[in-house]
Amino acid sequence: MTSPGTFAQCVEIAGGRLEYHRRRPDTDVPARPPVLLLHPWFGCWQFWRCTVDALPEFETICVDLYSLGARPDWRDFASPDGLARAVGILLDALQIHRCSVIGNSMGGIAAQALSADRTDAIEKLVLVGTGARIVGVKPEWRRTMDEWIAGPADRQFAARMVGALLARRPDDPHEFEVFVDMVMAANKAFMGTVLTNAFELDLRSRLPAITASTLIVRGELDASRTPAHVEELLAGIPGSRSVEIANGGHSVQVDSAEIFSGLVREFLLGK
Repeated sequence: MTSPGTFAQCVEIAGGRLEYHRRRPDTDVPARPPVLLLHPWFGCWQFWRCTVDALPEFETICVDLYSLGARPDWRDFASPDGLARAVGILLDALQIHRCSVIGNSMGGIAAQALSADRTDAIEKLVLVGTGARIVGVKPEWRRTMDEWIAGPADRQFAARMVGALLARRPDDPHEFEVFVDMVMAANKAFMGTVLTNAFELDLRSRLPAITASTLIVRGELDASRTPAHVEELLAGIPGSRSVEIANGGHSVQVDSAEIFSGLVREFLLGK
């Protein structure tokens, strides 16, 4: 489940810590600035395994956003802007002055906020299955999120939520169970509060501030996001472009890994 050469690390943040999984490049001369990867809600940092494997020349940092929920005062970071602020603290702690960011779903919302705030720090941005606001997500997805927020922790329901992100599950059943384990281990109150705050967020007015070269990716079978969300991002982020992956779901880095990894690699290398 973990790419070779990946090491778990953390930074201290206001009485808690933000955990991340760092893999150094396989060359003494990195191809480009580091790549930060921000996972979706109901996904986890392990969603990026195939993406990391496809970028051997890059230093990659898969952030475990759920780790913020283990803090006693987790509410300080329980919003998309809070997630972005925590990732900014991580960049400062690691003395990363320039990087690329890939974010899926909630991770993509945080990536937008981070990129709009730290325009000099973000070189390239990949937004996957996300939008500038949650308004307009498919009704069944919204109803299911509301039901999950209101209900008790339940593994069967968590598995249903994880499965909804994917058009196809991994070939190895154990890998899917690891995804579910990560969701069940997270602070459900923290996850629910981030979602609730995200419902009220509208980033459209901030999008023009993003200067990073931006690629927007949506899976054709995304159970949550619609083409209208892509259009809003394209309209707001200067010079952005989009790709739709046929038969892909909400988290194409998992269910369409080969196609997605190829797109990302080409984009980051500037080919």
